[in-house]
Amino acid sequence: MKASMPSAATFVILILGVVVITVICVKEAERGFVSLGCMGTYDKADFFRLDRLCDECYQMFREPEVSNCFKNNYFPLCVDALLLLEEQRRLDAMVNRLYGKR
Repeated sequence: MKASMPSAATFVILILGVVVITVICVKEAERGFVSLGCMGTYDKADFFRLDRLCDECYQMFREPEVSNCFKNNYFPLCVDALLLLEEQRRLDAMVNRLYGKR
């Protein structure tokens, strides 16, 4: 017996599914960007980096005030707690670009 090969239609459906999921994920990230009040340049890498730092900070402190930490006074404290002081200027520049500040 021959092993059955997936048909071209199955392959196309699989590819379409991957594309749809990717588009949904990108739209969700952009919604998060807008919901935080960011009015600057949407840079996916910067946004995800800052969002990840906030998640790590929240995991350490478990305080609701830490959510959206890169827009409040907790951000420098989180950077310090995560031992990232040498990156503070670069992270501040990322925040400023996201919020449209120069």
